[in-house]
Amino acid sequence: MRNQLCGWLTVAGLALAFSAQSCNAESQTSNLTSQATQVEHSNGKNLFETTCAVCHGLDGAGGEHAPTIGHGSAAKFKSDSELARILRDGIPSKGMPPFNSLGDLKLRSILDYLRLLQAKNETRSAAGNPVHGQQIFFGKGGCANCHSMHGEGHFLSTDLSDFADDHDADDIRLAIANPQEQQVPPQTLARVMNNSGQQFAGVIRNESNSSLQIQDTAGQFYLFMKSDLRSVQRSPAPSMPGDYRNKLSTVEIEDLVSYIVYQSPGSQATDSRSSSHKKKNQME
Repeated sequence: MRNQLCGWLTVAGLALAFSAQSCNAESQTSNLTSQATQVEHSNGKNLFETTCAVCHGLDGAGGEHAPTIGHGSAAKFKSDSELARILRDGIPSKGMPPFNSLGDLKLRSILDYLRLLQAKNETRSAAGNPVHGQQIFFGKGGCANCHSMHGEGHFLSTDLSDFADDHDADDIRLAIANPQEQQVPPQTLARVMNNSGQQFAGVIRNESNSSLQIQDTAGQFYLFMKSDLRSVQRSPAPSMPGDYRNKLSTVEIEDLVSYIVYQSPGSQATDSRSSSHKKKNQME
């Protein structure tokens, strides 16, 4: 009986020892994986800063010679394979050189780091009801009095048709609830009369020493030579109302944000890819 008990204790001890070794091995593997990931991201960061940041900025926000490719950019909706191709082949017509000499592993590291900058997996959509948001946009919110959406509304301010390509739900919510915190260049209205006595009014879109271009509320553009104008009267364009938090409820603001987000072609493409992925998984 004593020998049998000793045998059980020996087996139990071996089992515990094996279990401890197994846990220790798993812990070491996990640590190695974490360290490898950190090294990979570090390599990607270094490569990005030495090859891409000169033109696109350290955070991918763009610069004088290249557009934004980081957070809130349209580039975040491109597939990995498409971005890898751009990194490899460049875009010669836009001045971007190819980086195929870096090799696939380094290009992959750059792409992984770029995805971190883009926060690709962040929740882009709002929690509201876009259908109700559309009613608010063209009704109670009065947004269409200044903004257009896919040709509907007015053109006194920013066309919001693809606004969500470069702005996520948080950006849009902030622009609605706290417009005073947004650094938006002021726009100017102009009422002009040509030498024939015809009058036109709209937002100044372009101006030089010799010419003036305006866009009226219907979206029509007019280009004038200043020598052909009898008079030009300027006034500030309507600014974004600062009382939406009083005018609209929290739910209504979320609905409005959701509507603007889902009108963006980039957001629709993302939803389409997501739906296709879900269907594929269901089929499998």
